[in-house]
Amino acid sequence: MTLGISDRRYRRRRQGRLVLALARWSFVLLVAIFAGYYAYDFGIELARKEVRVLETKLYQASMTLEQLKTDIVGLETALRAERVLVAKWRDQYRGEVPSAEDKELLIKIHERIRKGVSRKRISEIITLAQKRDVCESLQVTRRFVVQNPVYAGPNDNVSFAENSIIVTAIGKSKVNNQGRPEAWFDPAKKVTVYFTKPGGGTTSTEGILPLNHAVVVGNNEYRFSIVSGVRSFVEISGRKCDYP
Repeated sequence: MTLGISDRRYRRRRQGRLVLALARWSFVLLVAIFAGYYAYDFGIELARKEVRVLETKLYQASMTLEQLKTDIVGLETALRAERVLVAKWRDQYRGEVPSAEDKELLIKIHERIRKGVSRKRISEIITLAQKRDVCESLQVTRRFVVQNPVYAGPNDNVSFAENSIIVTAIGKSKVNNQGRPEAWFDPAKKVTVYFTKPGGGTTSTEGILPLNHAVVVGNNEYRFSIVSGVRSFVEISGRKCDYP
């Protein structure tokens, strides 16, 4: 009788321990399932947030790209307009700014104006200028002595156009082997040739021979060529041309 009661008690205790163990494992399983579900749901929500963030960034990038496309189109339009404007200004500049040759001519015109020649007179001369020169040789070559620091004597001038043009020259003295200046000029150095019109002023040309110079008298222009001659002398010849 006592053995039977003990056996039942033992079975109840085993069943109690089994139920308790089962309850514990069930609790652990439930906790694991809840944790897994919570982790899954949290992961899903996190992924959704990331997707929303990425979608927002993608939208912003798309809007930025569209704005950039619009800006590029505007810049290209502005660039084309600027190119047209630059081409217009370039053509205007080329049309209004004189070339080197034209600038030199303008300088000479302004020089004549400063010396008292009227703009009307210059305009008339330009209008009357001919395409071809009408000239004739003076048919004479004259020579004269070039004055220098050592010598200033006779035969130091010649005249043309019925004494309307008197020509003289000044140069540097020739230096001998002893370093002393001679009484004649050195043709290898610069010479200044003066063309004087009685009562009409003087013009000149300077440089190493040969030299060229033109002088206007009335309706004629005398074009002279000066070259080195025998010792102490230069030779001058020329042409008379219609002017203008």
